[in-house]
Parts: sequence; structure tokens; C-alpha cells
Amino acid sequence: MRRPALLSAALFALSLAASSARAQDAAPPKAYRVMLVGNSLTYTNNLPALLRAVGASQGVRIDTETWAAPGGTLAERMQDGHVTASLQARPVDVAVMQEQGGKLAACMASAQEQRKAPCAASLRAYEQVAAAVAKSQGKTLLFATWGPDERWQGRLDRSIRMIAKESGGSVFNAAGALAALREAQPGINVLPDATHPSIQGSLMLALALYRDITGHAPVAKDLRVTAPLLPVNAAVSPDSPMEAQPGLAGDGKVTVIPASLLAPLVAALPDPAKQAEAEGRRGR
Repeated sequence: MRRPALLSAALFALSLAASSARAQDAAPPKAYRVMLVGNSLTYTNNLPALLRAVGASQGVRIDTETWAAPGGTLAERMQDGHVTASLQARPVDVAVMQEQGGKLAACMASAQEQRKAPCAASLRAYEQVAAAVAKSQGKTLLFATWGPDERWQGRLDRSIRMIAKESGGSVFNAAGALAALREAQPGINVLPDATHPSIQGSLMLALALYRDITGHAPVAKDLRVTAPLLPVNAAVSPDSPMEAQPGLAGDGKVTVIPASLLAPLVAALPDPAKQAEAEGRRGR
């Protein structure tokens, strides 16, 4: 009589161990090293700081290194050598690449623009970073920017998909995240100056970016932001990471963003599959 009981107990223990292993597999790692490269679309409201705060609220450490400049292009950030040198010295888990908006971001959607030097330099920058990140088994997220109307958005979407195919990176649909927020809360002015996101827009981007980095949707919890929420005209230098620049790194002051403000944003996060389907319709 004892042998079946012992066998049953052993099988139960093995089942618990297997369940625990599956739960551990499903949980995101406790730390990520993330490099962000871009311009004012990245540093307005300090998207890197918001991303770090979202991670901390979920019990996931996210260390960021941000190379940005007002109006800057990816080619400029590669030409100054800092991004390449940093990737060689310290591998990253994720690189987020945000190109200058407008014609350059949409250039791959036009055969004529593709042949021009700025477009070729932009694609080369994406490819160089993606190749460097892949060496350390990391991934590159291509920041899909937004346009003024559906027609232009279609060009931007086609361009970023072509860049993803050429570079091996994955699309971070920033435009789709803002569109989902606008649809869920029509009263919100997501782009106060028609170009740069509001604080709620940047929070939506941080939540969506956390999901794309970790593979897990965040839960709405209070955020403790320890760096300033930067304005569009912030004095950001391309010569060092934002996180190391005086006035940008923070002075110990904490801004608390309550979970009640984040809850509707988390609820509005678009389903990735439906988002991809919508992109496909716009890109035809």
C-alpha cells in the first residue's frame, strides 16, 4: 500500500517542478540592457526614463543608454562613432532605432528616394546596428514613426517593413500604439505640436516598448520616474549618452505617475496580430 502512495507523491512533486519550470520560462528576465538611438521623438518626455520606470514597476530592471540629438539622423549617430564604439564595448539585449521623421523615414517606399544617398545611409545605419546586436544574440527594434494622414502613414509603414526585411530587425509600431490610444481616448491630444508626443503619448510608447522588449504586457502600477520629463527643445548633446549628461540624468527628484493614469493606456495597448493586419491594409 505504501508503494503506490510514494509513487503518487513523487509524480505530484515532478508535476509541481514542471509547472514551476514553465512559469519561470514564461517570466521575463530580471534585467535588460537597452540602447536607444534617435532624436526628439525619443527624448521628448524622456522615453528612456519612462521605460526604466515601467520596468521597475514590473520588477524588471532595464538599463538604458541613449544616443540622441535634436533633428538627428541615424546616419549621423553612426558617423560620430559613439554608437559603434559602445556596442563593441558593451553588448546590448535590445537596440531601438528611431529615424528622423518625414521623407527620410518613408524613403524606402519610393524607388526614386531609395537611390538617393540619405536613404542609402539610413538603411546602412539600421543594418550596421542590427548586425552588431545580433552578434550578442540581441534584437533590434525599428521605431515606426507617425505621419499626418493615412496616405503618408501607409508610406511610412511600407518603408519600415522593407527596412526590417533588409536589416533583420523587428518593427516597434510606435505609430500604431499612439493610434490605439487616440482611438481609445478621443479626447486626448496625443501630438500637441502635430509632431511630438504628449506625456500620455510617451507613456503609451513606454508601455508598448516594454511589451516588445520583454514579450509581456505590463500591469498598471505606479511609476517612479527619477529623471526629468524633457521638453522638445531640451539641450541634448550627441557626444555622450543622455543618461550621463548633467541636467538630463536627474537630481534625485522623483515624479510619481499613478497607476490610475496608466490603466486606460494599458487597456488600449493594441493586439500585435491585429496591428500587423492593419499595417498590411494601409501598406497596399
